[in-house]
Amino acid sequence: QLRRFVSAAKPSPKKSVLVDLGCGTGTFVQKFGKHFRKVLAADFATAVVKKAEKTYKGATPATWRVADVKDCPKLFGERSADLAVCLNVITSPSAARRRSVWQSVKAVTKPSGHMLVVVPSAESCEMVTEFENRTRKRPKPAFKKGGIAERGDIWQKHFSRDELISIVNDLGFSVVRLGAVPYAWARAALRRAQHVT
Repeated sequence: QLRRFVSAAKPSPKKSVLVDLGCGTGTFVQKFGKHFRKVLAADFATAVVKKAEKTYKGATPATWRVADVKDCPKLFGERSADLAVCLNVITSPSAARRRSVWQSVKAVTKPSGHMLVVVPSAESCEMVTEFENRTRKRPKPAFKKGGIAERGDIWQKHFSRDELISIVNDLGFSVVRLGAVPYAWARAALRRAQHVT
């Protein structure tokens, strides 16, 4: 599924710049970096960035930085990305923190560029909670107020389809594609099904 979303951005190996905000171990860059002229990637975890840099085998020049997503527009330059990627990063229970990350993704994206965002799905969370409640004596609600859900002892924001479209439109973008992305959570040490724009 991610391949289709990347293809929709029509990257050029001769011209396009990929900015990966919250790159983790560099899985996305490893798989799709070859479609770009240059890759800029950052994550807040030093060990993770070191691993990404060490294991990266792509031919496309890549710059790896330890940085918070909110600092990426200053670090990489505003309007630098033909494709800005932010996978499983906009999950904070804090609305202010989420706004900051959304604004950073917008800031690094060229006016003619695309952003590819994967976030936890409210619809998926409701389905999982319904399934889990079958074995509970007392059913548990899927969310606290505002789409905040506990998954594996971690509180995360989950977005409904309509909410996600509204946020993207408010940022001045239009939705090109929206769909579910199966995600190998065990490998990434994260959680369940997501939305992408």
